[in-house]
Amino acid sequence: MNELKISDNFTVDDIHKVREYNYEQTKNMSEKERGEYYSREADSFLKSAGIVPKTPKTSLQTA
Repeated sequence: MNELKISDNFTVDDIHKVREYNYEQTKNMSEKERGEYYSREADSFLKSAGIVPKTPKTSLQTA
């Protein structure tokens, strides 16, 4: 699955497509790479939606 295609009328099937797409994109990544992937995708979504977070971005990494 190289490209995510969702319908104009977002449905439960689209949610399944998004989950499958993300699984395929991340299945061979390390935990760190997955975290970076989801962070990058979230930042991209927020920017495209014109959403500015009220609090600064923090790291979830623990020592």
